[in-house]
Amino acid sequence: MQSHYYVNRSLLVFASPVLVVVAILGYVAGHGRAASVERTRTALTANVLLTYPVGWQPTAGASEIPGLSIAHPFVMAPDGDAARAGLVTGELAGGEPSLLPMQFVDRMHELPHAEVVYLLDIQAYRYSRLRIPGFDPMLTLYAIPSPGGNPTAVACYASAKLSAYMQTCEQIVDTLSLQSQTQSYDLTPDPRYARQVSASLEAVDVRRAALRREMSLRAALPTIQRLATSLVDGLANAVASLSTLQPPPAAGQAHAALSESLWQARNAYKALAAAAHAGSPSRYAAARTRIYEAEASVDAALKSFALLGYKQT
Repeated sequence: MQSHYYVNRSLLVFASPVLVVVAILGYVAGHGRAASVERTRTALTANVLLTYPVGWQPTAGASEIPGLSIAHPFVMAPDGDAARAGLVTGELAGGEPSLLPMQFVDRMHELPHAEVVYLLDIQAYRYSRLRIPGFDPMLTLYAIPSPGGNPTAVACYASAKLSAYMQTCEQIVDTLSLQSQTQSYDLTPDPRYARQVSASLEAVDVRRAALRREMSLRAALPTIQRLATSLVDGLANAVASLSTLQPPPAAGQAHAALSESLWQARNAYKALAAAAHAGSPSRYAAARTRIYEAEASVDAALKSFALLGYKQT
């Protein structure tokens, strides 16, 4: 369980989507006169407004992205052909501590790099150059939190030979505005909060490493009991320390998930200490199972922080 973070500096409820398309004539000025003319359209569906070139068209379907479920999707693609390139926007499921579904994140070989970017009038998290097993096109995903609601997602994808379409898609996303949502908080990771969380977990890491080392060496049960009890105290202190922190609004769900998972881990290690004291193999095995489950929950919470731009070291 890694606990150090640093700050990396560097969308929608669709009920029977209604699309409003308006043709607009755009001008690009150069050398004191009109150098070229590009026709664009705007798409308004639910509360998302996008401006896109006339070569792109709304279409009925898009390539399925494994593990990523976008509800009520609105799709557009070059010439209306979404098989090799396109843009998909819609709503992600809520109820998770992170913006991206963990079943989607767990398919990747490494955690995606999160970058906070400014769109037309709102911030978003951008996850670039995602590689998803079973999905060949290049993929860049944007996620926009919605206070009190489900986050909005915009996915841009294109096959390697159609990289120009990926660039166009990202230019379209840059025009995105949300018609019925204002952003009331900054998505940029807070370095002071990151340091506080890291400090809360440092002692836990040390005690956990000591216990795991002795368990791997098949140490005597009294030693396991002593170390497990020490870790129980460390986990309780970590939860108490986290309870005194005020997380940034963007990290509120991740913070709550981390606190809950650490408390589950505390209870699991308490059961391990009791099993070691009783010398009960069955209780010891059951406690180990609880520990694996609790630590998987802790790992998921830490991934949620990484997906918000807080990086583990």
